[in-house]
Amino acid sequence: MTFSNATPYVALDVPTTGPDGHALVVAVVKATFDILPGGRIVPSDDPIPLRPNDIPLDAKNPNGSIVLPSDLCIEKHGADVIVLGDAVSKRRVESMDVAVRVKDRTVQLRVHGERRFTQGIAGVVMGPAVPFERMPIVYERAYGGMSEDLTLIEERNPAGVGVAKRKRDLLDRPAPQIEHPLRPHTDAGDKHPPVGLGPIMTHWLPRRAWAGTFDEAWQKTRIPLMPVDFDIRHNNAAHPDLQFESPLAPGDTVSVLGMHEDGVMSFEIPAFPVVVRGRFDGGEKVVERPVIDTLVVHPNERRFEIVARKAFRIGRGQRVLRELQVDLSF
Repeated sequence: MTFSNATPYVALDVPTTGPDGHALVVAVVKATFDILPGGRIVPSDDPIPLRPNDIPLDAKNPNGSIVLPSDLCIEKHGADVIVLGDAVSKRRVESMDVAVRVKDRTVQLRVHGERRFTQGIAGVVMGPAVPFERMPIVYERAYGGMSEDLTLIEERNPAGVGVAKRKRDLLDRPAPQIEHPLRPHTDAGDKHPPVGLGPIMTHWLPRRAWAGTFDEAWQKTRIPLMPVDFDIRHNNAAHPDLQFESPLAPGDTVSVLGMHEDGVMSFEIPAFPVVVRGRFDGGEKVVERPVIDTLVVHPNERRFEIVARKAFRIGRGQRVLRELQVDLSF
């Protein structure tokens, strides 16, 4: 099968196998846009390549988080929104709020300076925060982690801080810096759901649960296919608060507060007139529009990337896919 790209965007054909065992090829298209003052959008002169793998925050830390997800999968449920960056203040502050608004949904976080657990009158509590002007928003600074003996693990964020068998085990240890404004961490007993704006790993909950059941029956009847109860939501990498039930579309509004020196950065998903043309044996042709299922915003760089994809059955016998072309369609 031949593959060609007649657009200014990055595109790739990815051969794979579907959950039902059929041979597929997925056309993946990525576009990168710069955000100019006033919210005007222009195609980037330095487009971001497609990522074949997740990008870890620290490649030397096997228990760490990822900062960017792989672009390769068959499909997603709805859409992922991921925001990679820092909380940014024009002056030194002990804490500040950041927010991401996509369409009609707003996700808010409160970001504190570095702080540790300390002994208070009522027990082990949060110590004072060190003032900051810029603070990375990563899962390592949110609630989570694991106890030293590994008997307790916050499976929604094993990379975080704050989990221990006994409260006193946390004394002088780093305390969560990133929290929901309405669910603050005040002492070592608080166990609020981990929060963040970045991607979660495939083995973290809730993502791992969507992978299905890898039991003896799977080994006997399905391997190497995915389990029968595999759910495509396993492919969604965004924090659950930033997963959307429907794909993204041109005109969808996006605003990011507190993650750039300008304060608020707003833009709309631009027109994306891309189609994928397929040709089968015998001359049969199809034209499909790939679905925008991923938005990654880089506030520090004032740019964002969108990823769209469409899967095609390769077929067999007298109906075999011979050609795919990514093209523009105005």
